Amino acid sequence: MVGLLGTNFSIGGQNIISLATQGANGTVVPSTGGNFGLAQRTNGVYVLGFLARMLQSNGDGNILSTPNLLTLDNEEAKIVIGENVPFITGQFTQSGGTTTNPFQTIERKDVGITLRIRPQIGEGGAIRMTLFQEQSSVKTDTAAGTTNAGPSTTKRSIEGTVVVDDGQILVLGGLIEDRYVTSRSKVPLLGDIPLLGALFRTESRERKRTNLMVFLRPIVMRDADAANRLSLDRYEQIRGQQQGSQPANSVVLPINEAPVLPAMPDRRAPLAPPSPPPDPTAPPKAP
Repeated sequence: MVGLLGTNFSIGGQNIISLATQGANGTVVPSTGGNFGLAQRTNGVYVLGFLARMLQSNGDGNILSTPNLLTLDNEEAKIVIGENVPFITGQFTQSGGTTTNPFQTIERKDVGITLRIRPQIGEGGAIRMTLFQEQSSVKTDTAAGTTNAGPSTTKRSIEGTVVVDDGQILVLGGLIEDRYVTSRSKVPLLGDIPLLGALFRTESRERKRTNLMVFLRPIVMRDADAANRLSLDRYEQIRGQQQGSQPANSVVLPINEAPVLPAMPDRRAPLAPPSPPPDPTAPPKAP
């Protein structure tokens, strides 16, 4: 007669019984993190006595989107940065005899960053703007009961009318989300014992903080010189980022440079004087 006792939790990864079986077969794979265990070899077979796994992971993300849009006074402009995702809008299957003719309709929608504005420039440089800003993304999981309905998306949008001075920064809106989730599984009574109770329970914690702020800065370009300065500033900014993203030199890898935009010519440099017109009184040159 053989006695067997073990624990198995859904949030703790592989359990001691499955690891002991894989160890006997020679196919054991440790879980992520630090694994500490005690095994004893009996008759050429390693028997796992206990297992403890420790894992802590931290992730930081900083997503900054700065869409730029140029338009005329009282003219609407729109920019979309993202992808075109298909969504199923209807499906029908017609069976006639031994043939089946499936029919499905799909509608594609833009998912990403959308900015739509209509400015009206008033006296003194004040700008009245009707705007719409949306940020959407495709989720990796789908809602319950909608497996065949296509992907699920998240959406954050702002729509309204504001008045702001030329060159001033205005905050349109924002959202700060702080979420904390803890999951625990334990053996009744045994999991509540101080110190030793950790051998009979498993616990995981997750904290996620999301900051979303939307700022707007309109700039009135009254002449071609202002438009050229803004274009040159954006050009040099992108070129500087490309120069700072060059890969480290490697002797093994043959590619050691990334593409960089060419330098913008200095428009302030004096041009070469034009050649003088031909003198009509001068004798013609010999061929």
